[in-house]
Amino acid sequence: MHLTENFKQAFLSLSTNKLRSILTMLGIIMGVFSVVAILAISNAAKVFMLDEFNKMGANSIIIQNMSSNGEELEERDRLTMDDLYKIKEGVAEVEFVTAAQVFYSDIRVEDGYQSAYVTGATHEYPNFQAMEFVHGRFLSAEDIEGQRRVIVVPDTYAKEHFGRTDIIGEEVTITNYYGELLKLRVIGVLSTEDNLFSSMMEGMPVEVVVPVSLTQAFFDSDTVDQIQVSVFQGTNLKEAGEKIVRLLEFVNQNEDKYMATSIEDIQKSVGSVLDVISMIFVVIAVITLVVGGIGIINILLVSVTERIREIGLRKAIGAKKRDIIMQFLTESIMMTGFSGLIGIILGLITGGIISALIKIPPVVDLKTVMFTFTGSIVLGIVFGVYPAKKAADLDPIESLRYE
Repeated sequence: MHLTENFKQAFLSLSTNKLRSILTMLGIIMGVFSVVAILAISNAAKVFMLDEFNKMGANSIIIQNMSSNGEELEERDRLTMDDLYKIKEGVAEVEFVTAAQVFYSDIRVEDGYQSAYVTGATHEYPNFQAMEFVHGRFLSAEDIEGQRRVIVVPDTYAKEHFGRTDIIGEEVTITNYYGELLKLRVIGVLSTEDNLFSSMMEGMPVEVVVPVSLTQAFFDSDTVDQIQVSVFQGTNLKEAGEKIVRLLEFVNQNEDKYMATSIEDIQKSVGSVLDVISMIFVVIAVITLVVGGIGIINILLVSVTERIREIGLRKAIGAKKRDIIMQFLTESIMMTGFSGLIGIILGLITGGIISALIKIPPVVDLKTVMFTFTGSIVLGIVFGVYPAKKAADLDPIESLRYE
C-alpha cells in the first residue's frame, strides 16, 4: 500500500473513535509536555544563574573561615578587616577586594518596623554585586572611613514604607542586640525590578547595606563573615585562592582556618544541582511517556480485534504482511507524532509563562524540541510493533470467519 494511503487509512481509523484516540494520546501529550516544560525552565534558570554569576564577577574568589575537625574557631582565627588589607597589599593578582558582614536586625520608620538583614560592606562592594540605582548612590570610601550613618535600601522597602522611591535624605532606624537604636540617612535606593526573588520576598526580612565600619562599631564586632577578592583577567583562580589562604595562615600563625571558593566553582555546583533536579523530573516525565506507550499498545490491540475481518479481507485480495504492519505502525506513529507536537507546543507555552512569572528570560532549545519530537515518533514505532505484528500474523481464512 502507498504511504499516503496508509496515512489516510490511519486518519480514518483514528477519527472513527475520536474519544478513544484522544484519551490514548493524552498520556503521550502529558509526557512530552512535561519533558519540554521542565527542560525549558531548567535551561532558562541555568542561563539566568550564569548571567548573575557573571555580574558578580566570574574571576572572583570568596574567602571564608572554616573549622577543622569540627573544632570551634578561636576569635583570633576569624576574618577581620586587617585580613582584607593584608590580602590587598600582599597578593599582586588582586584587583578589587571587599568584605561583608551580615547582622539580623529591625529597621524602623514612623509607620512601623520590619525585620532586616543589615549588610556591612566596603565601597568596593558594587564590583562584586550587580547594582542598579533608582535614586542616589552607593557607599563611598569616605563613608567607610568616617563611619557615616548612611544606608542603602531596596525600592520595594521605599515603596512599602514611604509610598515612593525617591527617599534620599529620609531617616530610618536600626537596632542592635542590646536594644540600642541608630538613626541612618538614606543615600541610595536600589532597583529590584530584575531580581528573580523580589516577587517571592514579600514578608521576608529586607536587605539593606551600611558601612562595615559602622556595623562593627554598632554591633560590637571586629570580624567579618567573608572577604571577596577579584583577580586580574587571566589569573588562575585556584592558584590565587591558595596563595591568599597561605598568606592568611602565615600572617595569622594558624592552619586550616580559611577556605577559598571561586565563583566559577559555585557556578558549577549550582549548575550540577539544577541538572540533577531537572533529570529527576525528566525521568518522571519519561515514565509518563512509557505509561502512555502502554496505552497505545492496548488500544491498537483492541483495534486489531475489532478489525479482524477487515484484515482477513485485505489479505485475501493480496495485501502482504508488510502492508498490514505498515498500516498499524502508521496509526501508532500518527498518534504519538500528533501527541508529541501538541505536547511540545504546550510545553513551550507553559515554560514561557513560568519564565515570565519568575522573571527569567525564556530559553528555547531547538535540540530539545527536535529530540523530543523524534522520541515521540520512535515511541510510536516501538509500541506499535507488537500489535502490527499480531495483525500481520492473522490467518486470512480464520479472520474472514471471525464474527
